[in-house]
Amino acid sequence: MSTIIFLQIFFVCLLGAMSPGPSMVVVINNAIFKNRYHGILTSIGHGIGIGIYALFAVVGIGIAIETNLFLFNGIKILSVIFLIFLGIKSIINKTKLDFDKKNIRKEEATSFLQGFSISILNPKIFIWFVAIYSQFMSIDNDIIFNSYLVLTAGIVDATWYIVLTLSVTSNLALDFVKNKILILQRFLGFIFIALGLVLLSQILIPFN
Repeated sequence: MSTIIFLQIFFVCLLGAMSPGPSMVVVINNAIFKNRYHGILTSIGHGIGIGIYALFAVVGIGIAIETNLFLFNGIKILSVIFLIFLGIKSIINKTKLDFDKKNIRKEEATSFLQGFSISILNPKIFIWFVAIYSQFMSIDNDIIFNSYLVLTAGIVDATWYIVLTLSVTSNLALDFVKNKILILQRFLGFIFIALGLVLLSQILIPFN
């Protein structure tokens, strides 16, 4: 695996982790209104859930490659379109995330399980990994490469949220996150669109 491929996979996993949404709310709320330790537990649980979805995506794409190459190419094109759609949605969305103590659920589930459930109960994460990983997979991939895809997804996600947890326990950092979240969301939206267009061009070039 080349260094470029290594960095590309790392980069897209980080982009996915950084996208604002319910997961960010749960992690930040647990970090602030419980304590830093609970935020880290939530982050680890979330990363494991992400890793499981990445595994499902890798296995599913592998089956598609082996059984029907036409289906695989169709998945790649639809996945890129989905990526561009996510970018447009992120740019036009004006809904602010509600960082508030009331968002912490009162059930007996631990912070770890909260992080795990918020990721594993979101099927859009699976679609995201199908969209991204279908661009990197081929029939020549070995188990080491596929393992890297799965492990990178989970580790990068958990690490991002742990870093976020350590940051937002400072009130100044929390105020920054609250005020700049829409800017971050729109910035990532443009990145998604640009990435989608690049990937689409790479898919279409062989047909020219």
